[in-house]
Amino acid sequence: MVKLTIDGRELEVPAGTLVIRAAEQLGIYIPRFCDHPLLDPLGACRQCLVEIEGQRKQLTACTTTVSEGMVVSTQAASQAARDAQESVLEFLLVNHPLDCPMCDKGGECPLQDQTLKYGPGESRYVDAKRRFTKPIPISPLINLDRERCVLCARCTRFSSQIAGDPLIEFFERGASEQVAVFEEEPFSSAFSGNVTQICPVGALTTSTFRFRARPFDMTTTRSTCTRCASGCAIGVQARRGELVRILAAVDLDVNDEWLCDKGRFGHAYVATPERVTQPLVRKGGELVETSWSEALEVVASRVRAAREAGARIGVLGGEQLLDEDAYALSRFARTVLGTNDVDARVRVGADDEEHLFQALPKTITATNQDIDAARAVLVVGLDAHEESPIVFLRLRKAGRRLGTRVVEVGPMRTALEKSSGEWLATPAGAESAALIALACAIGGEGLDAELRAIVDDPEAISAVERAGIDTAEAARLAEVLEEARGSVVVLAGERLAGSPGALPLAWNLARALGGKFGWVPRRGGARGAVDAGLHPALLPGGRSVRWAPHREEVEQVWGSPVPEAVGRDARAILENAAETAVLFLFGADPVRDFPGITSTSAQFVVACDMFLTASVSQADVVLPAAAGTERAGTATNWEGRRRAVRAATSPAGASQADIEVLAALAAELGHDFPGTLEDLGEEMRALAAEPVEAKLLEVSSVAAPHGDAERSFGLLSYPMLIDSGTLTAGADALTSTGEAPYVVLSYADASSRGIADGTTVRVASAAGEVRAPARISKNLAPGVVFVPARQGDVNAGVLFDAGESVGFVHVEAVE
Repeated sequence: MVKLTIDGRELEVPAGTLVIRAAEQLGIYIPRFCDHPLLDPLGACRQCLVEIEGQRKQLTACTTTVSEGMVVSTQAASQAARDAQESVLEFLLVNHPLDCPMCDKGGECPLQDQTLKYGPGESRYVDAKRRFTKPIPISPLINLDRERCVLCARCTRFSSQIAGDPLIEFFERGASEQVAVFEEEPFSSAFSGNVTQICPVGALTTSTFRFRARPFDMTTTRSTCTRCASGCAIGVQARRGELVRILAAVDLDVNDEWLCDKGRFGHAYVATPERVTQPLVRKGGELVETSWSEALEVVASRVRAAREAGARIGVLGGEQLLDEDAYALSRFARTVLGTNDVDARVRVGADDEEHLFQALPKTITATNQDIDAARAVLVVGLDAHEESPIVFLRLRKAGRRLGTRVVEVGPMRTALEKSSGEWLATPAGAESAALIALACAIGGEGLDAELRAIVDDPEAISAVERAGIDTAEAARLAEVLEEARGSVVVLAGERLAGSPGALPLAWNLARALGGKFGWVPRRGGARGAVDAGLHPALLPGGRSVRWAPHREEVEQVWGSPVPEAVGRDARAILENAAETAVLFLFGADPVRDFPGITSTSAQFVVACDMFLTASVSQADVVLPAAAGTERAGTATNWEGRRRAVRAATSPAGASQADIEVLAALAAELGHDFPGTLEDLGEEMRALAAEPVEAKLLEVSSVAAPHGDAERSFGLLSYPMLIDSGTLTAGADALTSTGEAPYVVLSYADASSRGIADGTTVRVASAAGEVRAPARISKNLAPGVVFVPARQGDVNAGVLFDAGESVGFVHVEAVE
């Protein structure tokens, strides 16, 4: 600890603390432009000059560290510091246009504020100011007004240090120095919007917000982004009831101060004309608008008829639901519909192994802070950059600050390569074999006896050999993990469930290394859906449908019996939809998301959604759902944190929150049902997961998928961050930053087949085919082809058989 004095006040701070941070602890604000607590110090703008006793000239508080006995005088106590800061502001304003009334930053501009508080009050400069062409669109989302730039380097430091996309830089020198992007290389970063928020002037602004509102015209609601499972803190801004802008809010435990572009710019769907805002009922083969009372009556009559006939009723919920929606849907299915045929996992890879660990609350123990402090992180079945961007930034930060080693296991190396990540390549769907190879290399005293028994199984060793895992590389990476014992985090994506045995193996490996385990699903409501019991074998809090004491606990809270038989999962419901008398879809689109499904096929389909998706358009009754920014509730992120979601605008048209829709349906069917957040919250707290210490998770099987000679490529596919999904509707500037359809091949495979970069290739399976230009990559395992799930008009789902998580395809060049 170091003692110093600032403006006559003594304090003690850790050695290495910057003077500007020490002053903040005393509540003393030193003006600044280039300084940002999450960026490396630079001292570019010189605005934070202070006087330090014993120094011949003023020093920048943002780059000067404290020392024992240091005496600092800020602008509040030193005329010299005041004069220096005034001179810097006068210099910055020499060429800065005084166009505050038309600048998008007006009203929330640090330069504007500090000029009024610390500036000279008038200008002595009478010559013509510098002029540039304005604005320059450096991407579809970001505009650059160069004459406003004060060369603080916040944007360039964020791009290189935080995002790892050094696409924006300083060009020229001296008086000609300016921020720009490289020729024919736009600012294509998944985090580009952050530079506009941290820019202290109006040099970088967003095309979607330009000239739309003023800060004093808008209301700001603190809420949570649910576009992925990170649960970022956001500020939702609305003007006259219209959602205008979303900004990142500061939350150092979750998203620091950053937001991905999808979370920032992907809100246009809320106001698109295609949105369903009135109840619809099918009459004469067409969906026509009707009243809520008629729609509810039609649904209730079909449900009554199905129950009287003893017919099956199925319920599918999307993994974008808020916690209360998921809980209410789970409760509605069991108490009102009398069925356990309920699931939210309408996606490839959801299987019994997945719910083995989901049922035990203590299995998922990792947090963002564990990533920050880890010495090694094992990432398997997860493309963090595309599926959980804030986790990607956490991994980059850990690597940059602590030298954390990141080990990826899978068929394709991701953007973590730019963070010096290591890679153990596997065939498609053979992650379990790679994890066995890692466990074997750790071996001996490093493993639990139970895990040693698993890896010593001849069948497991055979799977490693059949998969062709590089055991020498596995041994080297096992040393990396072993050296970090006690400070290891294992992060598993939801796709890992598609490799038999991989999910429990990953958890067991984390336990054996004394580390933490994190399950990072793609969608924002996946963790909350499991906790709420939106699952055929699980009740709220991870309770088992099979075990009578668990059912009794739930029945006491609900005041209603719970069906005893384990229900059908999403795959079984969809593959046998014709046996289902009534199918409820709440935020689910199985036709789009579930391979091999072209129709919902149930006898009667009720959908609660915002859009007429491929599935909803086939429904018999459509009930309009409120958007996430139009309702309140909570969202559980991948760590298990419950994050508050607050309504920023009123629901569009006659749309309602899911919990209100379910309460109205229950009332129509003659059941009492909690219809408020308070009532639901009270029940959810009573059924919260009890801490259960998990030991070893059973590994049911380990397999190495393989194709035949004709269909020799293993197929890897998952959605990119920016794709043609429903919730990017209307966000044209955002979707234009996404990529056109493509497929990826390894150099070895492309060379052996005479395929060059850009060649159109045909990827075909027994189920279907897609055609797209080829990209040749060193970051893809041989024998694997990667096809993004939904890019433009290409949907890789047509290549999979129904419910298939790993497919095998034929690849050939086409004219």
